[in-house]
Amino acid sequence: MRELVIVIPDLYLPRELRGATREAEAFANVPGIEGVARFGRRESLRRGWRAWLPGRVGRAELAEVAPACIAAAGLDASLASGAPGTRAVPTHWIATAVHLQAGLTRVHLEHRGLLRLAAAEQARLAADFARSFGSTNCTLSPLPCGEFLLETPGIPAVATLEPARCAGGELDELMPTGSAAAPLRRLLAEIEMWLHTHTLNEARRLRGEAPLTALWPWGALGRIVRPERHTQAEMPLAFGEDAWLAGLWRLQGSTGRASPECFQEVLAAGARESVLLVGVGGQLRSERETAADALARLDERFVSPALQAVRGGVVAGLTLILNDALVRVHRASLRRFWRRAVSGLTGFA
Repeated sequence: MRELVIVIPDLYLPRELRGATREAEAFANVPGIEGVARFGRRESLRRGWRAWLPGRVGRAELAEVAPACIAAAGLDASLASGAPGTRAVPTHWIATAVHLQAGLTRVHLEHRGLLRLAAAEQARLAADFARSFGSTNCTLSPLPCGEFLLETPGIPAVATLEPARCAGGELDELMPTGSAAAPLRRLLAEIEMWLHTHTLNEARRLRGEAPLTALWPWGALGRIVRPERHTQAEMPLAFGEDAWLAGLWRLQGSTGRASPECFQEVLAAGARESVLLVGVGGQLRSERETAADALARLDERFVSPALQAVRGGVVAGLTLILNDALVRVHRASLRRFWRRAVSGLTGFA
């Protein structure tokens, strides 16, 4: 394999320097991540991995496009000029199902609270949304990988954080404040009340699964266009559940694969280049496990064996993206023995 890119999209350290350093040092048992940080060359991704990846696959212009437009690439009707019966141009959002835990003054979003719904659950929720919110002309359409495209005619686009960037933390405010955000906040409050009594949640509870407490909209800001489809002779093979990633690959005439269980599955696919999206939340196995436990499992399954493959010449280059930092390592990098060892995630803080 010529190149492997591993993106960990749901682990971000506190922005305050002292807090980031303290939390970075708290992660242990991640020798692969520590090795990449020690021997690799670091680059700061000021605009995040979603702005970087389009350039990596030859579509740099898509870095400026609203993420919702890219996610909607496979839904031909999603970027229509307006909902039936209205002249309003809808704002498009990626809507992620989340399970929020309420505290006394704040709400908490755990990594396991980023939900990916099965296709049958998506279809059921979208159909019920049409019946319950039809008078608003808003629509909810299933996207690949368990997310939704939310269209909101008459509600302006405002800046909202991607929920993966908030995983593991407490939220003072779920959505932005101010007059421009008021229509969106009203809609989200109505959706929360609707979900609170929805029969889908009762079925999830009976299966021992976390109920949906909210739909988190994001990705509306950016250039609003219908991106052109290209056909690229050789695309990296993409692994992972993410609607934006699936849309980006469809725009290149390609499709991705589901998340693998281990690095050997990526290697066995036989691609010259691969992009692997693997989140901390997907590695949690029980309520008792922490994000540190999940990251250690992720490191053991993917990063450490990938780094070993670089050392053995099986993989020419490994790029790891975490916390808006990109570090690339290749076989020659591993000869830099004079570099000091790093602890936990300090190399990505």
